[in-house]
Amino acid sequence: MSDKHEYAAEKEYIDEKHDIEHASVILEEEENSPIPEVAAIVSTKDDPSLPVMTFRFWVMAVVFSCVLSFFNQFFWFRTNPMTLSTLVIQLISYPFGRFMARVLPAGPLNPGPFNIKEHVLVALTANCAGGTAYAVDITVIQKVFYKEYYGFLANLLLIFTTQMLGYGMAGVLRKYLVYPAAMIWPANLVQVALFNTLHKEEELVNGQWTRFKFFCITSACMFVYQWIPGFFFPVLSAITWVCWINPKNPILAQIGGTKALGIGAISLDWNNLVSYLGSPLVVPWWAQVNMAMGFFVIAYVMVPIAYYTNLWDAQRFPILTNGLFRVDGDKYNYTNVLDGKTLSQAGYEQEGSLRITTFFALVYGI
Repeated sequence: MSDKHEYAAEKEYIDEKHDIEHASVILEEEENSPIPEVAAIVSTKDDPSLPVMTFRFWVMAVVFSCVLSFFNQFFWFRTNPMTLSTLVIQLISYPFGRFMARVLPAGPLNPGPFNIKEHVLVALTANCAGGTAYAVDITVIQKVFYKEYYGFLANLLLIFTTQMLGYGMAGVLRKYLVYPAAMIWPANLVQVALFNTLHKEEELVNGQWTRFKFFCITSACMFVYQWIPGFFFPVLSAITWVCWINPKNPILAQIGGTKALGIGAISLDWNNLVSYLGSPLVVPWWAQVNMAMGFFVIAYVMVPIAYYTNLWDAQRFPILTNGLFRVDGDKYNYTNVLDGKTLSQAGYEQEGSLRITTFFALVYGI
């Protein structure tokens, strides 16, 4: 009888364990996204015991937020803006977090190994602070071009107001742009995949590099290479071989020049490649094709047709510029038009009506 009871108890235990495992599998399948790419990358598991608001997080979040915000805003005013993305902060904060976990004394300052939740929160904080605020353009234009300065507090409130409006709209639209499973944000999937990769336990074979070693070597190579097109040989940033055919030909300069349409130009500077369209390693192929087709139609079809048919007196102005001009093609002297903060009628009659290039009009109109 005892053997039968033991067998029955063991069978009941096995059946119960099987039911629990089956239920967990069903629950995980229900929580998984119906989209295969998301389900393969985003984990549905959580460890609530991991510390989050640690001393390491606060130090790295403040430092990287300040660095990212300053760098992106400072280089925003370049013709081809050079930006640091959140992916850079993800990569840099990982060795920093592991270093702090190793050197800080155990206790409140160092509750254990640097974990994925701390890492995500550091990158999230830096991402929120690292973007360029459009309101900064308003304050800079007022100060540089119109010699108007309303003080630090007024400018700060302007930037805060516009940024909070953006966050408010994002909160209102979460129901439509975030919560539905069909809403995919490819850049976020890349970040999630990177988080999982960095914090996954490594099983290395003999001679295989660790992720940290690979990161250090590639970062060093990128640092060394960037000096070549950025400092030693700037010509590599835009190789306009079309202009080499006849350097004195104005039409070739308009078609292939760096300050023109740039048809056929080749760039070996990564900053030029990702300055506006984003990284091709992150943006999906269909989105790249969509942007490329739009760019091709506007820049390589509509603009040349409009310019060489002299639409809106286009040939009086450069083919590609965002400058302001007079009717005769000279640069528009806006300082003559403004009398302090009011319009100068005499100056306006002298300068005439304002003109912009056909390219500028098409880009803003479309």
